Amino acid sequence: MSGIQGTRTHPGAGDTSDLKYPLGTRLREALTEARFHQLFGGEEQEPELPAERRFPRLFGLWRLRARACSGTGAWRLLQARLPPLHWLPHYRWRAWLLGDAVAGVTVGIVHVPQGMAFALLASVPPVFGLYTSFFPVLIYSLLGTGRHLSTGTFAILSLMTGSAVERLVPEPLAGNLSGTEKEQLDAQRVGVAAAVAFGSGALMLGMFVLQLGVLSTFLSEPVVKALTSGVALHVLVSQLPSLLGLSLPRQIGCFSLFKTLAAVLTALPRSSPAELTISALSLALLVPVKELNVRFRDRLPTPIPGEVVMVLLASVLCFTSSLDTRYHVQIVGLLPGGFPQPLLPNLAELPRILADSLPIALVTFAVSASLASIYADKYSYTIDSNQELLAHGASNLISSLFSCFPNSATLATTSLLVDAGGKTQLAGLFSCIVVLSVLLWLGPFFYYLPKAVLACINISSMRQMFFQMQELPQLWHISRVDFLLQVPGLCILSYPTPLYFGTRGQFRRNLEWHLGLGEGEKETSKPDGPTVAVAEPVRVVVLDFSGVTFADAAGAREVVQLASRCRDARIHLLLAQCNASVLGTLTRAGLLDRVTPDQLFVSVQDAAAYALGSLVRGSSTRSESREALGCGK
Repeated sequence: MSGIQGTRTHPGAGDTSDLKYPLGTRLREALTEARFHQLFGGEEQEPELPAERRFPRLFGLWRLRARACSGTGAWRLLQARLPPLHWLPHYRWRAWLLGDAVAGVTVGIVHVPQGMAFALLASVPPVFGLYTSFFPVLIYSLLGTGRHLSTGTFAILSLMTGSAVERLVPEPLAGNLSGTEKEQLDAQRVGVAAAVAFGSGALMLGMFVLQLGVLSTFLSEPVVKALTSGVALHVLVSQLPSLLGLSLPRQIGCFSLFKTLAAVLTALPRSSPAELTISALSLALLVPVKELNVRFRDRLPTPIPGEVVMVLLASVLCFTSSLDTRYHVQIVGLLPGGFPQPLLPNLAELPRILADSLPIALVTFAVSASLASIYADKYSYTIDSNQELLAHGASNLISSLFSCFPNSATLATTSLLVDAGGKTQLAGLFSCIVVLSVLLWLGPFFYYLPKAVLACINISSMRQMFFQMQELPQLWHISRVDFLLQVPGLCILSYPTPLYFGTRGQFRRNLEWHLGLGEGEKETSKPDGPTVAVAEPVRVVVLDFSGVTFADAAGAREVVQLASRCRDARIHLLLAQCNASVLGTLTRAGLLDRVTPDQLFVSVQDAAAYALGSLVRGSSTRSESREALGCGK
């Protein structure tokens, strides 16, 4: 009997236990796993994957960086960060140069009076508006990807900067400052304005490092239009004292619009007839010229420079008639020649102006990215939103070293550049040449320019934003939610995740912060953020539960407790678009003991309409609110 290969015979010679192991008996040795695989073969082991296949994302990033470090990759990266290296070799000199030159000179001519005018909004001397019309334009021409974008002073940012300047460096109530005191006050205000530009530029550069340009895809057109339309009203009211020749301190804080109107009406008997006449004549020229440029833009070879004509006429009239000495008309005065010495803004001011720099940075990016995208779509090219963050961040940060205030793309000059035939960023260089000539040689010619004319230029430049208000009825008809996004006292909140024991804490903290339910104080701490001030108390809150797909008992009790706290705080709670399963859980938890069926809505639109009716008319029932809004039953 043959044994299995590799077995041996037991017991061998000399063994004494013949009874237990009879002679010739063969026993199989212990079969281990290793021995089994040796005899019969094991499973085919899968070959170990290379590291690149196990970590594809990591090695993909490594390959991208390796290619970037190569000669070709470094050149592409340099082209992305300095766009002229990409478009300048393909520039059509014969076809585009004349259009860029004409458009650049035209925009530069407009930059001069507009820059000085917007400097008044920023509460700094007019010459600093010229600086802000030169340095940022030059920097964006080198870094920006918007071929048709015109940058420089912008009324919205100037007004926001002016509010910060007036708050941090207010003018003494006594007034009647001496020449030296006035210079010191102006120097302090210029320092604050430059610090705001430095802070907003640093924030945009931080957004560039974090690659947050993707946020431009979430910019809502109704929100941008509502912002610009509201600012147009603030610009109009803020310029009323200059139009009427009244020396009034700028109102800041809540309800500044109405405070300014009240102050103007109170001081109206002291208005200057001479400056009122100058303002009326200026508007009578500027407004029709603006309308002609719009209506006949296809027939005019270049837009009529109404601002330049008005500046020349007013300066000549003031000089020949001695309006500044005979009727005390406020004039621009001497514009210093050349450029200011580079100076790092006072970094000690940064903590004080951070709350102003952040919204200015967001508005700069929102307006500039939206405007660049509009013209990129129109003329079939693409922009790099992250590179736009770099361009505008560098424009603000570097120009702040030359005492410039915050800047961005501008609606009026961008439209003017396109109408005048601009094709590329080269038009910005021609615009800089015009402003440079004023700073170096032509500044004394603006000595007798009345400030009332600059105020009229500010108001006339808001023409397009005023006309945006005509879209409000249409926006209300299309989407009431979009219409209601800026309504004081109304808060529409969406919670896009299931509500259960693991998320109820975050849900409670978010609601407490938005509704001011923390400690009942005016200041409350944002989740994972600094302490901020609640500007407007919430009276009606709409909870959009369309994203809440599930709620457990703990989450449902959290909603019931929220309803009780809102009722105690006199906040009207409305629940919208809650699915049947979640609503059943909330009902079993006792929600209907805290709210009435009238506070439950099928859609957010209906809830928002009801909320607006309760805010406007004080309506307490759904039918009353719908009748107040003209919605029928």
